[in-house]
Amino acid sequence: MSIYRVSGQMLQSTLVRDGNNIAFADTANTTPVLNIDIANSRVGINASTASYTLDVNGNAAISGNLLINTINSYSANANLVLSPNGTGIVTIANAKGGSTGIDMGANTQGALVSNAVTLTTTTSVTNGICLLNQVLGKLVPPAPSNFPGGQTLTISSLSTYRMANITQVNNTANSLTVAAGATVTTVRRAATYATNTIATVGPGDSGTIVAYRNNSNVGSVTLNPLATPTANGTYGGNLVITNNFDYSSANANITAGFWYVFSAAISGASAPAGWNDIVIVDTATGSTNVPSWYYDASSPGTPSYTSTTMTPPGSTTLLYSSTIPHYTNVNQFAIGTTVANVSGNMYPTSNVLASGTAGGSFAAPASVNYNASNVGSNILNSFQTASFTTTANVTTGFGGSATGPSLAVNNSYSTGTLTLTTALGNTVQYKSGSATAVDEGNIVVTSVGTGSGNAVRIVNPGTGNTPVYTGSEANFNSQSSTLETYDATVVGVGAQGVLKHDQTNYSTGYLPAGPDLSSGRTGTQYFTFKFVRTDVSKFDITYAGNVAGMWVALPGSVIDSSSSANGWINMATAYAGAGYPGVNAPGNGSDGCALGGTVSLNTTVSSTSKTCTFGTVSSSSTVDNEIYIRIALTSGQSVTGLSLKAASN
Repeated sequence: MSIYRVSGQMLQSTLVRDGNNIAFADTANTTPVLNIDIANSRVGINASTASYTLDVNGNAAISGNLLINTINSYSANANLVLSPNGTGIVTIANAKGGSTGIDMGANTQGALVSNAVTLTTTTSVTNGICLLNQVLGKLVPPAPSNFPGGQTLTISSLSTYRMANITQVNNTANSLTVAAGATVTTVRRAATYATNTIATVGPGDSGTIVAYRNNSNVGSVTLNPLATPTANGTYGGNLVITNNFDYSSANANITAGFWYVFSAAISGASAPAGWNDIVIVDTATGSTNVPSWYYDASSPGTPSYTSTTMTPPGSTTLLYSSTIPHYTNVNQFAIGTTVANVSGNMYPTSNVLASGTAGGSFAAPASVNYNASNVGSNILNSFQTASFTTTANVTTGFGGSATGPSLAVNNSYSTGTLTLTTALGNTVQYKSGSATAVDEGNIVVTSVGTGSGNAVRIVNPGTGNTPVYTGSEANFNSQSSTLETYDATVVGVGAQGVLKHDQTNYSTGYLPAGPDLSSGRTGTQYFTFKFVRTDVSKFDITYAGNVAGMWVALPGSVIDSSSSANGWINMATAYAGAGYPGVNAPGNGSDGCALGGTVSLNTTVSSTSKTCTFGTVSSSSTVDNEIYIRIALTSGQSVTGLSLKAASN
């Protein structure tokens, strides 16, 4: 037991030692009143029910921490004075006044009151600083946003494809691989890469800016804090710093000399194949997001075709012209082929393996999906080969061509096109719908006389330029009538019907196979057609091509006898200018009927219209109101665009 003095009282206490702690406890109170921590060089003074005063006369040197849990004094005006004279820190807990309980005290310079802020000697130090800080905040211009300033870093020039069934290389520390067949929107097919610019952010005069690719430093620079920033440039071949200048240069509303900014981007090369990511880090603030991309370095080349077939239909629907068969548009050809390299490490997002384009005698082939090929799935292996079949319908209109449709396969790297010309090996002739050129059963008549219906071919009344006609010649049946050796044909050529001198063997090299017209047909061939109208005294014949002769007849009229050519009048001879045509009286002395210009013989002409006139005679003077036109063709001659129109002269 020991006896010590506290506030003039003599108390008995017990000395207790526990390890490095020595405690003096009041025998009347179990709470220690003095605790000496030898190991940590600390003295603790505690009080419970009684008040205690710590008196230090002279200087108390404490090298550790002085912890005073409760300070009580018998004097209400007692002061606690803490005056550290070294590098120690005085901390007053923020409780019951705490840090705001320290008065500023009397000033020795300047004034506590101004038009900006009012302070007093009893204003706490903390509150005084806060009031001054409000004033300073109004004087300093707004700072730029700290990097990255809410901006998102993105990779430029990305494409979207699907991932083939491959082993993906992941160069990053993140899990970026995707399932086979998954769509990837962040694909590049070059080792180069670039980002947008994180623009006009701060601080521009402190911190180190670092570009990381796949967690490796690929460029860095420390911004200059000592002078005007000058960090503009490219670092490590990747990090690009621009506009490292005073904030006022970017924003005229900001006073110069307060803040500095910079802009940062990445532009690099030599990215490894596979998954990559990048990020820009500012040690003074933070970092951008971490965008990633897939560098597809595979190179499958252009899709190529083998084993191509094109098979005509077994059962056909045909239309005929001049006894020559033509496919209608309901006929369907089967197409088969094998295509290599329909994918690389990636392939298109569309499920379409092959698409078709119309060509020659065919409409566009039906498109083919991946799962309709031998692949049987929309998930492809790399450098996949696919075999498939499709169909192409014969096109509408009137024509014939050895050129076929096209197929195109896009593997997302390039497009391989197959034009089915050699696969056909034949000229395919077709006829359906309305003819836009010569159609022997439907030669267009526009605004001529009174009546309706177009002109049609009639059975040839005989050989020679101007055979005798009966006026009751039957219409020519394009399928079943006899095509004489002196009959010209109307057949599909190119994309139109053509009237031509014909010596073709349609039994070979043509689909559908037709008659052999290669023998006994060297002489002049003729095409005779008629139309029915009343009130016709003149009309135009429009055509393009080359003819050996052209005649017109008005069966049942006075011209039957006035003409010296069995009733035919000649479009290659001008109208005599009075009465009605005919060498024989009472004709006007000439078989010519061309008004305003004659038909040019054995000369190729572009689209032209020539006027035929009956003079003072009208088609209304005949019983049947029929008008005949006869065209002669020699070897190599043909006519397109044949039609009849209102007279232009």
